[in-house]
Amino acid sequence: MKKRAWIIIGGAVVAALVYAQLNRGGAESFSRNPNGQALIETYSLIQDQYLKTLDQTQLNKVLEGGIRGMLNALGDEFTSYSPPARAAQRQEDLRGEFFGIGATLAPAQQGGTGAQIQGLIRGLPAFNAGLRVGDQIVEVNGEDVTKLDLEEVVSKIRGPRGTKVTIGVKREGNNAVLRFELIRELVKIIEVNKALLPDNIGYIELRSFANINVSSQLNAAISDLRKQGMQKLIFDLRDNGGGLLDQGCSVAKAFIKEGPIVYTKTRSETRLYCEANGQVQWSGPMVVLVNGNSASASEIVAGALQDTGRAKLVGEKTFGKGVGQNVIDLANGGDLTLVTFQWLTPKKRAITRDQGIQPDVVVRDNRFPVPVSFEGTGAKPGATVTLTVDGKTYTAKADETGKYAFSQPLPARPANDNSGNAMVDPQNDAILARALQELK
Repeated sequence: MKKRAWIIIGGAVVAALVYAQLNRGGAESFSRNPNGQALIETYSLIQDQYLKTLDQTQLNKVLEGGIRGMLNALGDEFTSYSPPARAAQRQEDLRGEFFGIGATLAPAQQGGTGAQIQGLIRGLPAFNAGLRVGDQIVEVNGEDVTKLDLEEVVSKIRGPRGTKVTIGVKREGNNAVLRFELIRELVKIIEVNKALLPDNIGYIELRSFANINVSSQLNAAISDLRKQGMQKLIFDLRDNGGGLLDQGCSVAKAFIKEGPIVYTKTRSETRLYCEANGQVQWSGPMVVLVNGNSASASEIVAGALQDTGRAKLVGEKTFGKGVGQNVIDLANGGDLTLVTFQWLTPKKRAITRDQGIQPDVVVRDNRFPVPVSFEGTGAKPGATVTLTVDGKTYTAKADETGKYAFSQPLPARPANDNSGNAMVDPQNDAILARALQELK
């Protein structure tokens, strides 16, 4: 098995498990472990005696279920298995480009199934053809995809450059399926958005560290803002869930002149993983924005900038993901994302879920208010139940059993068009407004 990347985000499986156990120095042989024997026996009994004869595809699903079961038993939310199709898709994402239609998708149903258009990239096929944000994708090349996992829908939409794909969507206010014939084009993932604010304050939003082009996009954004006259910088890591550890190191090096950036701590050792090398892209005044969704590589960068005194952090306590994973290729084409190390800041601080990284200036993120919701039982059937919050009244109607529920609808978050231009609103963004005060 081959390690492929460090992330701070089949057929011969049983034989591979046996091989791995047999080759672990000092570990009990898988084949001599009663539970290991039971696992092999269970698979053999399903294959030979289960009421319905299973074909190879179904048997492969059984084996993949065994992999997921082992990982679920670890109780580690950051360790996971990706089947071959998802593993291939992730490789495209890591490269930062693929061939598709230029639409950002989200699950259409709870549980991660179906697909709904969340954003469109200007100038690419989906936008040019007239697809809209909110459209629910129900067909791909005539196949019903409403019950498929999102990753399966995405894999069907992506394909070779210049090939045709037909997308069928349901649109609000129209019961008919609208079909669009599109030609796949190159889609480049833009993770860096920028803007020049008044008083020559530059603003750079880094959405994730999830592909190999992040640091080069950041450097280009800094260079462009310098040409426009930037004198100070706001670096926004809010809602950035992390990605590649190497990209986190490269981003931190853009701001830190010298010294450690991050240490890694495995079972057996703690070592310096990367340090600044003097190749600074921006040495002027800066502040960093963080919130509860800033995680992993975001926390590595924020922690390094804070520990070295390079920048003040403004916002909320970060998520607290202080562990990293290796992504390991498996024999069936899938991959295993396995937690193998903990990372430490330059001052060797470990980041925990309880503490995260505490900002220097605490400001609540007010951009996306939490919706009001309530539910209950015991009301008279058909009765109206009201709740008043901050002078506003919300109502729900009880059903025939006396149960009632209400959830406040909120407008969708504004979607960026992937152009690299940031959308900022200091008047309605308390963290950004405070950052501007800090710099002024």
